[in-house]
Formats: sequence, structure tokens, C-alpha cells
Amino acid sequence: MEIGWYGDQRTKYFAGAEIIHGGKGMVLTADPFEKVYLMNSPLVTSSNPADFAFISLTGNSIKVKVDMGYPGASCGCNVAFFLVSMPGTRGGQWNDYYCDANCVGGNCCAEFDLMEMNVNALQVTSHHCSDYGRPPFASQSWACDHPGSPEVKFGNGAMNFGPGGQYTIDSRQPFDFQMDFPTEGGVLKGHITVTQNGKRVTGTMHNLENMRGPLTDGMVLVLDAWQSSDLTWLDGGASACHVPERCNLKSTKFYDLVIERLSGPSPSPSPSPSPSPGPGSSCPGQQDFKCDWAERWGCATDDGSEGFCRCCCERRGGNCRWSR
Repeated sequence: MEIGWYGDQRTKYFAGAEIIHGGKGMVLTADPFEKVYLMNSPLVTSSNPADFAFISLTGNSIKVKVDMGYPGASCGCNVAFFLVSMPGTRGGQWNDYYCDANCVGGNCCAEFDLMEMNVNALQVTSHHCSDYGRPPFASQSWACDHPGSPEVKFGNGAMNFGPGGQYTIDSRQPFDFQMDFPTEGGVLKGHITVTQNGKRVTGTMHNLENMRGPLTDGMVLVLDAWQSSDLTWLDGGASACHVPERCNLKSTKFYDLVIERLSGPSPSPSPSPSPSPGPGSSCPGQQDFKCDWAERWGCATDDGSEGFCRCCCERRGGNCRWSR
């Protein structure tokens, strides 16, 4: 599949999926169930991290077009487009080295749900693991945030997302999903934008510092569509979905996937920032930036942000990319 990869066009693989839109899209089926991983080669899965197309989102953005179609995935369906810190250290229940923050299949790891959805709701959820390590790594179940926090939800009874023209985003028509991960005032944030025919809805995750490690090191993009008789945590509440739920097993199309760098340095609320160094110049100092993440996860990937420079410049021998 052809995707936008940090300014280039690259061929990546969702092995087993039907590829559409001239090689720029894929069909995710619910019947039969399939789980696909974004790979560097046409492998279904692997125990070798180098075989996965790791997506680093700190200081970057991910965009994709979604088409659930008509009538679209119903109550009881969960169309999932998410990131995990694969591969696990063991094959697990399905011998695919899958892991997530709820330890499904027996392996635990950090997880970031970019989209869990059906036509009634779209939810974005972060699931950190406090003992995170670069994959392959086995987190402990107690260290992982199983319910997830923060969480941003659209639809579920609100008029911003749902099946029909009366909603801001008509979930039965194609829409664009985008999530940006800038560092603002030294804090990693997540800005969500869903657009359709000139209309948009937005949401913000105000502090993702506990996910900085996995989002900087890179995570594996996973797509699957599954069902449950009780998905009210996703589509219940004031919506039309009630237990027992019955999924209609409709497929969903994803296309025009783009991962790109955010332009320029991430904004800072500081009214009078100090002069910023270029490569090789003196470091600006930490000031009031919180740099616990640098102590824990190190400074391997320079995202060009002020927060990275203030926390990591001295660690990198007086070198960082941030400049005003």
C-alpha cells in the first residue's frame, strides 16, 4: 500500500488485506475477522521489530480517510485503528507477538487508540504502561492503564458525529481523521480533527507525557474490526445502542494514509522565550519545563520542539534542532 511517509511516498504492507484506490487504500473486513499490521515487507507479523513500520508521532501528524459506508458498522461493532508497542516478547495466544494495554492474547504493552468506532460513536483513548520499554518488551499488567486516559469521544448521542445528515459529521459518508502531536509548553498534547465537506469537529488531549516514550520511539499501526453484545462503553449512553447489541459485520475502507512532520517548532505559551539555539550553540536551560520524561526515556529522537531542546540539549552535547 502506498502511504505518505514523512514527506515521501513509501510502499508498506497490510498483509492479507484487500488493497483498493490504486494501491492507496485497504478494506478492513469484520466477516471474516482480520487483524492487520503495517509492515515493511509483506509479512503477516514478526518477532523482529525491524519488520514493522514503526510510526513515531511525537512532533508529527497522522491523517487518513475513513469510509464506513451505508449503513456502516452498527451498534456492537468496533472498527479499531490503533497503535501498540509491538512486538511482544512471546508469541502469545495467536503466535503473532501481538500486545496491548489490556494484555489481550497474553502480552502487555503501551497502546494508543486513534479510532475505535462505529456509525454511532468515535473514540480516541490513550493507554500508557508505566514500566514502558522499547519493544520487544513485556510490560506488567498492573503497570498498564486498562480503561485508558485521557479519552475524547464524538457522537454517542451528541450531534457532532452520527449516522445521518443531521449530524456535523455524517458517519455513513467518507470523512477525514487527523491527529497532531505537538509539544506545547513542554507538554506533549494530542489535537484531533475530523472533517467532512467543510465541516469539522475537534478535541484535545492536554497531557500525553506518559506516552512520550512509545510515541517517540515509534509504535505499530494495527487495524481490526470486532464485535460484542455489550459495547456500551463505546456507543451506549444517550445513543441508539442498548444491550444486547448485534453487530452487522460491515466492512470499512481506509485510504490516503499520511504520516508527516508538523511544520516549525511547537508553540509555547511563554510570553518572552529566551533566544533559541541552533545546532552546536549553547543550550537554553530547562526553565520551568518538566523534564521527567527525558530522565526516563532518554533523548534519542529530536522532534524540533522547544521542550525537547530545553530538556535534552545538554544531554546531546549542546545540540538540538529547535530554533525561533
